[in-house]
Amino acid sequence: MKRFSLMMILLTISAIGTMAQTATPPASTPGNVMRITYFDTKPGRGAEFMKFRREHVLPIAEEGKRQGLIIDYMWLTSPVGDGPTNWDLAFVLVHKNYADALENAEFGAKWNAIFLKHYGSQEARDKADAYQRELRDVMSSHLVRHQIVNPMPPK
Repeated sequence: MKRFSLMMILLTISAIGTMAQTATPPASTPGNVMRITYFDTKPGRGAEFMKFRREHVLPIAEEGKRQGLIIDYMWLTSPVGDGPTNWDLAFVLVHKNYADALENAEFGAKWNAIFLKHYGSQEARDKADAYQRELRDVMSSHLVRHQIVNPMPPK
């Protein structure tokens, strides 16, 4: 009888342990990682900045996408101007994961090659960068990850 009781206790503990090990699905799934840079266009320079984006940012971003450095990119606008520290444009670079979003020497070299091919020389690139600073101010830049919320498991 003692053996039977001991066997039942061990089986019960084993069953409880097995039930405790049943995997529950995660509450969320990590999605793409985005670098969002917020800009404030300087007064009266909106048309010039749009022209600059079309002539320079668009082809460079397209080449980065073609080479697989980014998944996608987009521009966002804010209709609300609630103060001097507010942004009016945001540029989003979409990456597959954090490893792809965090800059490293290889990543930087690939982007640098794209920039130099587009501008033709480091001097022309520097001149374009200086001109861009005349058109807008960078307000902030953030690295964020898309969080996909998973449905609750059936009961």
